Amino acid sequence: MTTIKRCAGFSQDGGFDPVQQSAERQLDKQLLWARDEADRGQIEARVAELLGEPLSLDAAIQLALLNNRGLQASFDELGIGEAERVQAGRLPNPGFSYGRLEKGSEVEYERGLHLNLARLIALPLTSRLEGRRFEQLQRQTSLAVFDLASETRKAWYQAVAAEEGLVYAR
Repeated sequence: MTTIKRCAGFSQDGGFDPVQQSAERQLDKQLLWARDEADRGQIEARVAELLGEPLSLDAAIQLALLNNRGLQASFDELGIGEAERVQAGRLPNPGFSYGRLEKGSEVEYERGLHLNLARLIALPLTSRLEGRRFEQLQRQTSLAVFDLASETRKAWYQAVAAEEGLVYAR
């Protein structure tokens, strides 16, 4: 049971930190997760700052990573996935029952306590499975970050090529 207790808590970042570190290490870009109004304000300020300058390739990628709602939804899914991982590692709630039966002048009281034994036995397995599923979700989210950066890079080069084509056409 010590392994269950050890991994059954929530992390400070909702599983976002490995994704963020991966983006910083591989792309040299900052990821921000809009969890509350303060985070949204920080993202909006950074987006306004990036849009105030000519759009370079690095700025376009950073802008896409900060301002993409689909990516923000993926970050939210990380939080949900972590909640499911934690829930899988928790003991099932016991059930209580209380009954009163009357047969003529006899009164019988029945009290019961029950626990889902099958779920209790399967707890270590389900905890490990949810942990693996959560790690997979983190990798999928990192992949979505890299995919968005790649698509943005390609779109930026296409836009620059189209602009240069217009200059030569004149």
